[in-house]
Amino acid sequence: MVTAAVEIRNVTKTFDDLVAVNQISLQVPRGTTLGLIGPNGAGKTTLLRIICTLARPDEGDVWIEGRSIRENARAARSQIGFMPAEFGCPRSLSIAEYLDYFACMYGLNTHERVQRIRDVCELTVLSGREQVMVRGLSTGNRQRLLLAKTLLHDPSVLILDEPASGLDPRARNELRAIIRTLASLGKSIIISSHILPDIEDISDRIGILEAGRLVLEGDLATLRASTGTSHRHVRLRVPAEDLSRARVVLADLPGVTQCAVREQTIVLTSEAANSNYLLAALLRHEVRVQQFVEDETNLEDIFLRSTAGKVT
Repeated sequence: MVTAAVEIRNVTKTFDDLVAVNQISLQVPRGTTLGLIGPNGAGKTTLLRIICTLARPDEGDVWIEGRSIRENARAARSQIGFMPAEFGCPRSLSIAEYLDYFACMYGLNTHERVQRIRDVCELTVLSGREQVMVRGLSTGNRQRLLLAKTLLHDPSVLILDEPASGLDPRARNELRAIIRTLASLGKSIIISSHILPDIEDISDRIGILEAGRLVLEGDLATLRASTGTSHRHVRLRVPAEDLSRARVVLADLPGVTQCAVREQTIVLTSEAANSNYLLAALLRHEVRVQQFVEDETNLEDIFLRSTAGKVT
C-alpha cells in the first residue's frame, strides 16, 4: 500500500559540470504540505521540474502516487498540478476562456469543463470575474488564476513554485488561506518560496536545500532540535523594587541558560518546552510581572544557522 503521495529517492541532476540536484531523497505523505526553502541557486526549481516530469533525473527516481516518472511519466503526470513561478498566457483571453482552454487540454468534456471552471473559480475567489480580461488582472488575481488552472483536472499532488512572488501582504494572506483549504481537502502539496513566514505558517514539514543538497528536513520542532535552536527567548518587565529578586528566582530555575538585566527588563534563554514555569515561579515569589513576552526561534533563524550561502 502506497503511503506517500510523492517519494523522491536519490535524485541527481547535472547540467554539464554543474550539479544542480545532488542525491536528494524526500517523502510527502498524503494530505500533507512540504515547504522547500533555500537560497537562489539551491536547486529548488530544478527539483520541482523533475517531480513534474519536465526534466529527467540523471540518477534516482520519483514516484507520484506509486507511479514512477521514469517508467510511466504520463500516468504520474495525470496526478500532478504544477503552478510555475512565471505567469504565461495570451493576454487577449478572458478568465473563462483561459480556463476553458486548459480544461480542453486536460481532456475534459463540455459538462466537466463547466463544472470544474465553476469549482476552481469559487475556490480561488474568482467567481463573478470570469469575463474579466487577463491583461487587466492584478498580480494577486493572476496568481489566483494560475492556481485555478492548476486545479482544473483535480490533481492529488500540487507543486507550487513561488506562488506568492510579487504579492502584497493581503494577497499573500488570501493565498495562504486557499492553500490551507486545499490541504484540508486532502491535497498533497509541495511549495517553494523565499517568503519564510509563509512556509512556516502552512507547511507540515520543511526541507532546506543548499548547493543542490538537502541540508535539513522535518517538522519545525525537528529543525529546531537539529540546529540547536529549540530554546526560547523571554523578555519580562517587573517594577524596579522587584528586579533583583526576580533575577535571582529566574537564574536558579532549571533550563535557564542565560539571564541578564537590561534597564528594567530581564532577558533570558530557556531550554524548556514552554515558559509557563518561569511565570509560575515569579508569581510564587510574589514578583509583580508587568510584561512577559516569549520569542520562539523562527524558520529564518534556522535557515541562517543551517546554510552558508552556497549556490550551485
